[in-house]
Amino acid sequence: MDLGFRIVDCHGHIFPPLAGPCGFATAEEHLLHQQRAMHVHGNQPYRRARDHALVTERRLWRADDPSEAGRARDAGFRVGKFGRFEWGRGPDAEYVQFLPTYMHDLDAPPEEMVVAMDYAGIESVVLQNDHIYGNNAEYFADAARRFPGRFIGLAQVEEAFAFRDDQMAWLERQATALGMRGLYFTMTGFFRNGYATLCDAPTYDSFWRLVAKLALPVVWVHSAKSPAGDYLDEMRRLARIIERHPSLRHVLVHGVPTSLYADERDVVRWPAEIAALLEGGQVWTEILYPIAWGGRMTYPFARALGHVRQLHDRFGTARLMWGSDMPNVGRYCTYRQSLDYLASIVETMGDADRRRVFRDNALGLFSGAR
Repeated sequence: MDLGFRIVDCHGHIFPPLAGPCGFATAEEHLLHQQRAMHVHGNQPYRRARDHALVTERRLWRADDPSEAGRARDAGFRVGKFGRFEWGRGPDAEYVQFLPTYMHDLDAPPEEMVVAMDYAGIESVVLQNDHIYGNNAEYFADAARRFPGRFIGLAQVEEAFAFRDDQMAWLERQATALGMRGLYFTMTGFFRNGYATLCDAPTYDSFWRLVAKLALPVVWVHSAKSPAGDYLDEMRRLARIIERHPSLRHVLVHGVPTSLYADERDVVRWPAEIAALLEGGQVWTEILYPIAWGGRMTYPFARALGHVRQLHDRFGTARLMWGSDMPNVGRYCTYRQSLDYLASIVETMGDADRRRVFRDNALGLFSGAR
């Protein structure tokens, strides 16, 4: 789809082979985060390796203990090959196809991403920094140096301990020395403290003041269902942070889960908590349906188009940003298709609206990135 200008993708990833430390102190520390992430992952099913039958039992973590102590240390969890995380041995071995099958070593080097961007007509990509992929700010900074204008990196901290001096010092270094232009902050990271203290607690005020001082947009991953509550609980928590720290800007990663609020006619009934945030001037949302819905429907994701139209009609384009989630989205469609499925909506937009959604909103939000 040719929009007549170079596109900015607000959500992509590069990372070294995932079996390594990837910026953590050790590979084992990285594996802890990966095991928790695969325990709560819901988009791709678990399968039995010997016959690929679906598996419903969750063996990676105790259901009654979301803290580190609940980790199933005897599960044999490991980074596999060809996009898989694996656990168990012999006839009991299981896996989840988390990444596309072509990813032999579960790595996404910047050189490969640049070629994919060129082929899809993407000028720049915002690099999101989940613990699954590592602690990659230095990796991002090196990629941005080697490929000027192509990568916009996000910082990362250990969310459960973000208020500690070491985490705040690391955040400041990522922003000032490494050039990261936002903060990736995932609610799943609170397994490290068993969800005992959450990000809207007064303990976090010093951390949020530092984020505001550094002028970093906060790129949020919400779970919709976790020990922190459901999606609306998480929106209320975000609203409390905004009330106390009004200069902060925020992005909802993967976008609003509109399917939770759609009626039998697929009309989205916007909860007041969500509408207030998107109308309040400080919250943006990604348009990122293929990665969320690709496990339930095939390209061109026809149902998703109705939800995107309703987002557009209800909130306009000032708070919308297109993203792909490359290379992950490759398990459902190509990079180009993650953009092309929106063609019928783009045709109804004016030039200014198209530029906002597919370029200007992202560049404006991550100020100083270019």
